[in-house]
Amino acid sequence: MQFNDGFVTLYRTNDDDEIIRNSAVMYRFGNRKLGVNRFYAAKQNDIELSRVIHIHRNPDVTTQYAAVINRTRYKIEQVQHDDESNPRSTVLSLSQRGLWEEKA
Repeated sequence: MQFNDGFVTLYRTNDDDEIIRNSAVMYRFGNRKLGVNRFYAAKQNDIELSRVIHIHRNPDVTTQYAAVINRTRYKIEQVQHDDESNPRSTVLSLSQRGLWEEKA
């Protein structure tokens, strides 16, 4: 398992799903295949998954975070911690929320 597909910045969000700007943490990530089971399970819950990525394991990451990849904002719909992979990883299922630019 490798983390060489790019960089993702994770931000904590408040109760209104707004990004808390000073909470940014950047990770290298790897893309994962969006499998049929995951796709249809999300569809049954009216969730449109856009992509699945994995980062180095971080048990603090929850669905209360937003992910930004190449100025595109994603909602983290599901977090799974994979202790059986080498290295251990956190798998994030993401749904796209539009473009995002950090304001100074």
